Amino acid sequence: MTPAETTIVLVVAIGVIALVMKWSSRDERPEDASHPPDAVDRLLAEVSGADPETAGEVVAISSEGWAFVPDGHGVQLIPPKDPDEDLPVPVSFGPGPVDPRTRRPLPPGKPGQHLDPGDLTGARVKRGAPWRLEALGRDGDYRAWFFETEEAARAALEMLERRIVRPPKDEYGEPRPPAPEDFDEARRVDEETLRALDEPEE
Repeated sequence: MTPAETTIVLVVAIGVIALVMKWSSRDERPEDASHPPDAVDRLLAEVSGADPETAGEVVAISSEGWAFVPDGHGVQLIPPKDPDEDLPVPVSFGPGPVDPRTRRPLPPGKPGQHLDPGDLTGARVKRGAPWRLEALGRDGDYRAWFFETEEAARAALEMLERRIVRPPKDEYGEPRPPAPEDFDEARRVDEETLRALDEPEE
């Protein structure tokens, strides 16, 4: 073989060996392997009324008690527990999202709100007491959820950005995330609308 051919063979051989070593040393545990509840799971369970065994499915809980839960490619927002609600004992699990309080699959008429990819065009976290997660809908409508901690707000933001947020595209086909002033204007319009609805009719 020529020196060039020898070099190519050596490079290919090294690449194959590296690939085999990486494959043989990877963690064999499945990604969805269950894990015992840790302190974070127990804290989420205490705040939301969820069972510690399933609290790990809850990404974040808003100040009002809304739980952000993965649902296929989307996100299910589960409303806070009704204090008068009689929660049944779970008997089985099924595919799809699970109510973190009952440990039962959510029924076809899922409680709360479901978000699909593209339902939001942008999202951001604003500092405050409480912290505010703001989002814009397909038509630029304003949405907001409130959180007691920055960590919870950013966890919910990360989930929405990964699964739901799809910025509109410009004339060149490039994503054009909403600017800060877009959020501010949407919030102003939303507040004006709420004030108008609260005003008594003459």
